Amino acid sequence: MDILSLRLFLRVAECGTVSAAARDLSLSPASASARLAKLEEIVGFHLFNRTTRAVSLTTDGAAFLPYAEQTIETLEAGLGAVSGRGTQVKGLLRMAMPGSFGRMHVIPALAEFHARYPVVNLDLRLSDEILDVIEGGYDLIIRNAHLADSSLIARKLASDHRILVASPGYLELQGTPSTPDDLMKHQCVNLGNNNKWKFQNGQIISIPHSFVVNDGEAMRIMLENGMGIGIKSVWNASEGLKSGLLVEVLTNFPLITESSIWALYPSSRIVAPKVRAMIDFLVGLFSPKPPWER
Repeated sequence: MDILSLRLFLRVAECGTVSAAARDLSLSPASASARLAKLEEIVGFHLFNRTTRAVSLTTDGAAFLPYAEQTIETLEAGLGAVSGRGTQVKGLLRMAMPGSFGRMHVIPALAEFHARYPVVNLDLRLSDEILDVIEGGYDLIIRNAHLADSSLIARKLASDHRILVASPGYLELQGTPSTPDDLMKHQCVNLGNNNKWKFQNGQIISIPHSFVVNDGEAMRIMLENGMGIGIKSVWNASEGLKSGLLVEVLTNFPLITESSIWALYPSSRIVAPKVRAMIDFLVGLFSPKPPWER
């Protein structure tokens, strides 16, 4: 598997035709076709669906694409490091992040990132699922969770302080709890099946499933509209707290917070310049204090 054939594969995927890709790489169409056939023989699957007018990636070809891109970028970064010349920050950056966190705190800042690095293209995935960096072919994942042992490199972006909140209207109608035990008499909104709320004083309260929702943004809206008491990250609840739509409850009984906000990327001696640029940008965005604490 030679580098020119990988570059050809990437260029065909971008152009949609073998002839155009061959012309860009100073190859004859026949030579380009032969190289692609040899590459398919080496990898053991078809890379493209071919018609008389154009070619398109097969499912396997699309899955292979980010790995081919990463190989070329790693090679260029390595050559740049050895030769002492800088490597341009460019290429397609595939990044995933939690939906609510991405919409509130990352997406609004990406115009600034693009202004700094105009030749970096972004392929973004917003999902509250726990996504696999390697299997998904991502360059970088922002994860809002307790970080288990992993072969990935992790860079902490911010703490994830969590509090109990409710709307003033709900508390006016149902009363304000004064101890964790009082929660058993209240309506509670849970994200997923997290019905065991842990407090720093050692108490663990098993909350009845009044309402369960699988989306953090939907949960916040339910709380703002008086549907009960729930646990929210400060980064998600801060605007509601500032506007008065939400108030913190049980302030004398802080919760145990086991999660933080992390940037995760595959372990490698050489980090692609586009990945390093995004990590540095995110660190600057959330340090020394994240925007929800300012």
